[in-house]
Amino acid sequence: MTSEQPDDSLPVHVATHPRPPAAESLVRRAMPLYLALLFAILTVFGLLLLVRLSHVMILIFISILFAATLSKPTSRLERLGIPRGIAALMLYLVLLGIVVGLGWYTIPTLFRQVANLADAAPEYADRYQELRQRYDELAKEYNLGSFDSQVAGARDRLIDIIGDQLINLPTRMFALFLDVLAVFVMSMLILTSREKILALILSVVHPDHRDKTRDVLSKMWERVGYYLRAKAIVMVIVGAMTYLSLILIGIPYALLLSILVALGELVPRIGAWVARIPLLAIAALEGWVPLGLTFASSIIIQNLEGSLISPFIQGDQLDIHPLLVFIAVLSGAVLLGPAGAFIAVPLAAMVQVVFEEVILPHRRSQLAAAEAAARQDAAE
Repeated sequence: MTSEQPDDSLPVHVATHPRPPAAESLVRRAMPLYLALLFAILTVFGLLLLVRLSHVMILIFISILFAATLSKPTSRLERLGIPRGIAALMLYLVLLGIVVGLGWYTIPTLFRQVANLADAAPEYADRYQELRQRYDELAKEYNLGSFDSQVAGARDRLIDIIGDQLINLPTRMFALFLDVLAVFVMSMLILTSREKILALILSVVHPDHRDKTRDVLSKMWERVGYYLRAKAIVMVIVGAMTYLSLILIGIPYALLLSILVALGELVPRIGAWVARIPLLAIAALEGWVPLGLTFASSIIIQNLEGSLISPFIQGDQLDIHPLLVFIAVLSGAVLLGPAGAFIAVPLAAMVQVVFEEVILPHRRSQLAAAEAAARQDAAE
């Protein structure tokens, strides 16, 4: 008997199952955590960068607002055969001429009225006899200084504040000039190349969503531009009516108070009456008759603005909910100061467009699908 010996010359194939090394498996498991940590770090870095560049971002947003505001007048001039760049430059020159003319007339008067108001503040305080008596009672109880000394101290502090502002005025004016120049250049560039900018934005959007994105961006552009144009006209009309009424009644500081009332129109519904608080306070110091006439004229002007002026100029296309406006203005003022309060309402209008055109239809479609599925399950 012979036994067969295996031939060592033949290759022997052994089935093996490759397994990833332990280090590679560990890296693979840790990769999601690493990516999440990297994303968090980049997010924090981006937020810090936005905070550092908040002033630049505000200037860019204001430039967009001005470009949207002037887009419709520029389009009208463009239809007349005027190139867009020249039409935009013409509009800016006209606006500059109006601002310079108004400033030439109003700024000296405005500074004079502010100075007179600061000088007359102690005299106005003296008229509050009840306040004086109440203060004297508190002074005896808490060992406070006399009322006259406190008023004089308030006047001195006010003079110091005004002096500090006057010292820093050249630096502030130069910074304001640079900001205005930056807004002018950026808004001109945005206005003259808005189609290219829109095409660039749409190029990074999924093809299925480009039409909707274009529609939403167009509505935001039109609503913001229409809002600012209409609001500027309403502010001028309300300010002029308030100024004429105060001149007829004989209320001092008519120009300063009229400008405050006009600026209050930036905040719908509530801003107008908040801005009238200084007006009514000054009128109360003049006597009961001036106060009554001022209050009556304010009601008449506000009713005309709400029932005739705003509907005729604005229509009902800019119905921003007052709660949204109030929250937006408070948030903008707290985060970014006066500039944030200025851009809060247009930003709220843009957010409302996104909510109405994107979020609300998407949610309604989800609810409709859920209701349809529930009805189908009930039928089965």
